[in-house]
Amino acid sequence: MAELPHLLRRTIEHVYLTDAGGTPMVHLSRRVESDKDPDLIASMFSAVQNFMDDSFHSLGIGSVRSIELGDRHQVAFGRGHRLLLYVVYQGRESNHLEDRVIRQVHDLETRFASVLEIWGGDMDDVKGIRDYLEGEWNVPSRPPASPPPGREVFPEVP
Repeated sequence: MAELPHLLRRTIEHVYLTDAGGTPMVHLSRRVESDKDPDLIASMFSAVQNFMDDSFHSLGIGSVRSIELGDRHQVAFGRGHRLLLYVVYQGRESNHLEDRVIRQVHDLETRFASVLEIWGGDMDDVKGIRDYLEGEWNVPSRPPASPPPGREVFPEVP
């Protein structure tokens, strides 16, 4: 018989890191593969967060820290000057986890300032950030098995 998850236990399922403009930098996932493009999902979270922050800011409400997805999933948002961090987890909402995400994005910006200042989109340059996040969240990085449908991958020309 399969063990049922404890109601209070939280399971981190995905970690997405983008630059401030929404360009995906890191995706960590417990799932081996998905039919959904993680870059598209990360960009969508960035757009949603920006829209919600802009909308609620004009009403005098602070930044959006999390959203609920369905009955069992939450997304905690962390915004810095250069980075946006999104943690998708299963379980009850956690202010402690939201605070951790916010602290971590500021820690990443401090710890990896020299990399972030010159980052031009080369994923090899953010390997240290990816490794750091893997250790912090205990979620592995999953390279895509094949390109998502509709997304061509062309070899680089020397």
